[in-house]
Amino acid sequence: MKAFGTLGAETLAGASNGSPEKSVLFYASDDMEVNHDVEEVIKNAGFEPLKVGGIDQSIRIEVFGDLHEFGALGKAVNLTEAKSKL
Repeated sequence: MKAFGTLGAETLAGASNGSPEKSVLFYASDDMEVNHDVEEVIKNAGFEPLKVGGIDQSIRIEVFGDLHEFGALGKAVNLTEAKSKL
């Protein structure tokens, strides 16, 4: 499982509990049994969870990946923007 690595610390602090829409935190997981728990942690941190796929897709949410703030994405995004990138 990979999560919380898609935004830098400063953005994590500033983008939490966004309004009117929350920012997305992407995650990747092969373990279907933990997805609910991971999503709850992400929601409790003030973000909208969005699974990008299995662990084989985690490269997308690594630094310089297409879904990382310091990669092609370039910023925190809301759910509508995030879904357009998948």
